This record gives sequence, C-alpha cells and structure tokens, in this order.
Amino acid sequence: MFEFGPIVRTLWRNKTGAILIIIQTALTLGIVANAAFVVDQRRQIIERPTGIDDQHLFSLQLAPLSETSFSYQDVQRDLHEIRRLPGVIDASFSNTSPLSNSGSSSDMTNEEDPQKPMAAMVDLYSTDSHGLNTLGLTLLSGRFLEEQEVTASSSFEDGSNSIKAVVLSRSLADKLYGKDVDPTGKLLNGLPVVGVVASAMVSYVAPGYTDGVAFIPRFATNYPPNYVIRCQPQQCEQLMVKVPELLEKLDPNRMVRNVRTMADNKHNSYRRDRSMVVMMTATIILVSAVTGLGIVGLTLLWVNQRRKQIGIRRALGATQLAIIRYFLLENVVITGIGIVVGVIISLAINQLMVQHYSMTALPVSYLLSGMVAVWLLGLLAALMPAWRTIRISPALATRNI
Repeated sequence: MFEFGPIVRTLWRNKTGAILIIIQTALTLGIVANAAFVVDQRRQIIERPTGIDDQHLFSLQLAPLSETSFSYQDVQRDLHEIRRLPGVIDASFSNTSPLSNSGSSSDMTNEEDPQKPMAAMVDLYSTDSHGLNTLGLTLLSGRFLEEQEVTASSSFEDGSNSIKAVVLSRSLADKLYGKDVDPTGKLLNGLPVVGVVASAMVSYVAPGYTDGVAFIPRFATNYPPNYVIRCQPQQCEQLMVKVPELLEKLDPNRMVRNVRTMADNKHNSYRRDRSMVVMMTATIILVSAVTGLGIVGLTLLWVNQRRKQIGIRRALGATQLAIIRYFLLENVVITGIGIVVGVIISLAINQLMVQHYSMTALPVSYLLSGMVAVWLLGLLAALMPAWRTIRISPALATRNI
C-alpha cells in the first residue's frame, strides 16, 4: 500500500479521466443493481406455480350465429359428449379461459367480527362439479361443488341470491378467516362455504390483483360459455381438433373459437414480464460493456502517456509485477470511489421506483452483489492494458530522455 500516495497524486493531476471512470462506474452500479432486482422479481413471477394442471389443459369458447342467450342444458350435453372422447380426463364449463388474466372479480368480506371485518379481492370462477378434477386442484377440506347446485341466470345479481355454495382457495381463506383456519360451514357474504382447495391461480396471474379464488356454481346465460378440457399426456394436440369437430356436429349453428392451451394463455399473460426481463438483461449487458470498454480505453491512454515513467521505473529495478500492480491498484481506487457514489445512485433510483411504480425496496444483497460485480468488471477491464506494460522496454521508453 506504499503506492497509494503516488496513485492519488497522479490521479489528481489527471482528474478528467478519473472522473469519467468514476461516473461510469457509479451509473453502472446504479443501473445494474436495480435492473438485476427487476429481472429477478419478474422471473419469480413468471416461474410461480399455478396450482392447476396447466400442462394438460386447453379451453375454447362458443359463439352463436344467431341466438343471444345460452342454454345450460346444451352445455351439459356438450360436456357429457366431450368427456366420452378418448384421451379426455375431464371437462367443465367456466366463465373465462384460465390463466388468461381476465374474468370476474369482486370484493368479499368476512363480517363474523363486525369490529374487524376482513375484506379481500376475489377471483370469481364459475364452474360445475367437474371443475375440481378438470383443473387438477387438491381438495383440502369439506367438499367441492355439486351438479344440482349449479344455477343459470343472466346476471350475477339475478343469480347471487340463489347460489347455494362456494368453495374457497386456501390463500383466500387465509386472507378472510386467518391462516390455516377452516371456514367450512361458515357464511361468506351470505353464501355457505362448503370446502377449501389448495391455493391456485385460475383466471388471473397478475401478482396482487386478487387474494384468491372463490368457485361458484353459476352459469351465465348471457355470456358465451368457455369449456375447459383436461387431457391425458400427449393427447391435447389431437383433442384440440376433435373437440371443435364434435361440437360442430352437435350444433352447427354456432362457432368454436379461441381454442388454446393453458400454456399458451400463461405465455401470453406473462408477455410484458418476459419483455421486461429481456430489456433489463440487455440494459445490464450494454451498460457493463460500455463501462468496461471505457475503462480499457482510458487505462490504455494512461499507459501510453506514462511510457517514459514506466521505462524509468523498469530501469531503476521495478519488476513487471510491480508495474501491473500499480495500474490495478490505481483502478481499484477509482472504482472504489465510483462504487461509493454508485451506492447512493442505486438507492436514489430504487426510491423513485418505490414511489412511482410500487416496487419493493432494493435488498442489500443486490447492492452487495452489484458492488462486487462492478469492482470485478473494473479490475478485469484494467488487466489487459496493465498487462501491456510488461512489453515496454526500459531502453525504448527512455531513449529520448
């Protein structure tokens, strides 16, 4: 560390280059730490388990050519015939295509304690008695919906008073009644809770949009029905052709549309998240490359400017290792100052993101990882120019002195 004093004096005489590297390093740390945090958050969202058998599910929607209302008897007939097809595990109707990030949602409140009512935003998923097996859900307590409980109505308001049962996902039950409390047998907004299934994402995949799912036995006669079909492995592709053909034979006066797998729905629903991952990853690579090239260029410039100084030091007995160490130490000092400034910039950027985009605070681990990554980037970028100093001949560097 006896070279620290000369390094500081040298940098003071060449402030412009040092300041440029400090600025680049600081901005790189600020951008890389926050971008890496965003990438990791988005990946965690994309990789969350859905809780349903999304790899063996597809859905379709019916649209009439003339009529504006739909008969539940026709739906029952269709589903009965679909279940008879080879390769079909089960089938049910729904009010939406699962994992499509669209559907019906509503506030529901547990008012058992009037002083402390518990409210939640609920994904209202309409289905029948086959919904549990079709989606591949696990029943934790009570029972699932029964066929005789399904009511047909033109609007939720018309049918809400006749709904005879509701099944909650575990995450929704935790929100409304407390963690691991069994709400079976209780009333929720006047609806009897008959069972609890394992937590799952059904209609919506957007994090935080709903607190869980409430399965209700209601068929909306004024909306085109969706059919959800669960297939045996390797059978979905064939059934996505056979099922529409079957439905057209059963009733040619309607169209079958939006035939797609749940994997496709999931892929489309996470399109923005994947785009964000790609954009942030590209930003990290680009910023790191620009900073690395900047350090290489400025270090090369300094090496060329100090050829005579290096030659004199070599002539006075300085080893090649000592010369390389000098330039690397110089880089460590500059990068260290840039990292200190970068920490401040990182926290400032994150604070803006927290205030304006409802993001969480930047964990210390990302800041520390970013500091190490930027420090190594600076060190590696300076290594090649520093290594070139060993090629400088003392006689050649000092011949004009």
